[in-house]
Amino acid sequence: MTRPGHLPGCLVLTGTPGAGKTTVSQLVAERLPRAARVDGDVFGLMLVSGRANMIDEQGSWNPGPDGLAQLRLRATAACSTADDFADAGFTPVVDTVVETRAELRYVLGALRVRPLMLVVLCPSLEVARHRNATRAPETRVDYDVAPLARNQRRELGDLGWWLDSGEQTPEQTADLIVAEAARRAAVTADDLERPRPGADRPGFTAGLA
Repeated sequence: MTRPGHLPGCLVLTGTPGAGKTTVSQLVAERLPRAARVDGDVFGLMLVSGRANMIDEQGSWNPGPDGLAQLRLRATAACSTADDFADAGFTPVVDTVVETRAELRYVLGALRVRPLMLVVLCPSLEVARHRNATRAPETRVDYDVAPLARNQRRELGDLGWWLDSGEQTPEQTADLIVAEAARRAAVTADDLERPRPGADRPGFTAGLA
């Protein structure tokens, strides 16, 4: 597969836990001549004390106000880091969970580098659950990823490039992204303003300025 000499802008890889973000983002960055992988989880790990609990009493992903504020803080740090790498001539490859339109709108506004390319890795739930269950314990999540997958599809289903990587090797997925993301994954402010059924979750931006 022919690879471009450079991938302009910022590439954001998202999806549920188990979708393959960490592995694929690393492989994508390795295939580009000048690239940096920006791991959104790293900014959460920097919170040594006072970190909000993102899981509710039922074991579901459900950040409260403190959790939403910290997610925005992490997004701000990831965008700033991505811009710094882009300014130095590196393509930032950001590995993070983007769940809602409000979150993506915030990321687009926080990033200076253009274009923003959004790739949503969307293997079947069975594949994502299997991958999550069989990876290292320290990287495994204990909540059901199905609600997150449904909300991502509802909120972001018309945006970016939804790539079903369930029957591909990570290497095949990375090759495809490098070759086609510039053409298939770009997201603009106008794209985000197209109406979608349902409403954004306002908490990500409301009251967190």
